[in-house]
Amino acid sequence: MNRGGPTTSPEQRRSGCSATDLAAVRAALRCATSTQWDSVALRQMWRQVHESWLVAKASEIGVVAGSGFAVVATGSLGRGELLPHSDLDLLLVHDGMPADTVRRTAELLWYPLWDANVRLDHSVRTVPQALRVADADILAALAMLDARHIAGDELLSTRLIAGVRQQWRHKIGTRYAELVDVTHARWQRSGEIVGSAEPDLKCGRGGLRDVQLLDALTVAHVSGGWTRHRPDGSGSSLRGAYRTVLDVRTELHRAGGRAHDLLSPQYADEVSAALEFGDRYELAARIFEAARTISRRVDAVLGPVKVSPRGRMSALGA
Repeated sequence: MNRGGPTTSPEQRRSGCSATDLAAVRAALRCATSTQWDSVALRQMWRQVHESWLVAKASEIGVVAGSGFAVVATGSLGRGELLPHSDLDLLLVHDGMPADTVRRTAELLWYPLWDANVRLDHSVRTVPQALRVADADILAALAMLDARHIAGDELLSTRLIAGVRQQWRHKIGTRYAELVDVTHARWQRSGEIVGSAEPDLKCGRGGLRDVQLLDALTVAHVSGGWTRHRPDGSGSSLRGAYRTVLDVRTELHRAGGRAHDLLSPQYADEVSAALEFGDRYELAARIFEAARTISRRVDAVLGPVKVSPRGRMSALGA
């Protein structure tokens, strides 16, 4: 292994992928209408654009197999849920490389993303450092459970991903009460989706964070085996509920032109039209039914809890 870190040839440097290239593609995709790209297609394209750029940039700066570096996606990119205004959550993992090499490599990766106006949530760690962070911070642990290799030394990424999951399974007995507490606190902050005039699609009870909770409990062998990707007998309805909430949030990002989690009445008609739901009343009915489906499964694992909706019950402010 080259302990001096990544190196690039003159040819690689000339061929690079620029911030301008990435910014131009992002702008074009954000202008696409729902008739050009539906919710699923938009997410797939958004993910593909960023992953392709990261793979090319990593290769350009020498983050390749055997380099001692790996680019790992967490958060929405790790889950394959990257939306038009989502943050890009990235972890640059290294195998104990010299500090100057680590700093230089990180700058070569992060600065073009900032230049492209990407909202970046980034960190740089060795595998042991990342495992210590996951052990100390349950929210960091949940984020790392979604980790996925993007570029560079795949063996390094595998060590991280396997280590985080093994640690989570091993310690779930002592962390379960904390997990329940942070979940209940999130519900109290964000409210119940069902019956809400302005539902929080991400953090509200019955929303996307609860689907991620079920996935985390499945990793720990607690939730009865359901995941979004390998449903059990009841998984079909859960998978459909997850898809409904994710599609609505995708169209909310498109309609609002920024990162929205609260579905406010001003966007209800546009989101309804994009998803061909008819009107805001059908949109509300679809969201509430999806949230009920997700909540029922979470209740089956954690036990029921009473949470108030945000605002009055209505068809999204109608």
